[in-house]
Amino acid sequence: MRVRLALLSVFAVVLSACTTAAVASNPLQARWNGKSAGSFFAANGPQFSDTAGSGGTTVYIWRGGFGRATPCVVELTVGKDYTIKTIRTVSDRIDPKGGPSHCEKTLDAD
Repeated sequence: MRVRLALLSVFAVVLSACTTAAVASNPLQARWNGKSAGSFFAANGPQFSDTAGSGGTTVYIWRGGFGRATPCVVELTVGKDYTIKTIRTVSDRIDPKGGPSHCEKTLDAD
């Protein structure tokens, strides 16, 4: 009986390690993770640069929201299927009144 329980426990741990869904930790991730990179670039303009990543991914740098001093700069990691796996803010302006940041407003993530 203990062997079965041990095997079941090991199987559960191995199976839980196979999940790839990323939990959104900010409004940009909640808005864009899992969406097509094509829809991101169609809505916000083309990337500034791109680099081949590991495992067949591509890392894009996007800049936009110009107007005042600091533009919004984000890094998108896109899978082989052209869906956004992660989006990370590189440069942003925080709203001093506690509202959405400049990138959140620019990328419609509020």
